[in-house]
Amino acid sequence: MLLMSLSPATVCGELKPFLNLLGMLITAVKIIIPILLILFGMLDVGKSVVAGKPEEITKNIKSFAFRALAAVLIFFIPSIVGLIMETVAETGDTNARGWIDCKSYLYL
Repeated sequence: MLLMSLSPATVCGELKPFLNLLGMLITAVKIIIPILLILFGMLDVGKSVVAGKPEEITKNIKSFAFRALAAVLIFFIPSIVGLIMETVAETGDTNARGWIDCKSYLYL
């Protein structure tokens, strides 16, 4: 019965230090992972261009395209989750408004 009395705002308030840390980690991942994916893709393509093997160049360009797509997706996933949280909060349910607190602690 204790779980039924907890609202999202209460839970998010109690978890604020953890959510702040998680938000900083998400921000770091949003910056570092796409940069690394694109950097490694460019290095692979550069190595294959210097080697001069056309079949390897096309293989590495295709791999670079997938890495770039993954980098874009990784960058936008937290924003999409934040948008979903805002949509849930705007349903009008009094408990759903607590999702805004969670989102603000995560810095999404």
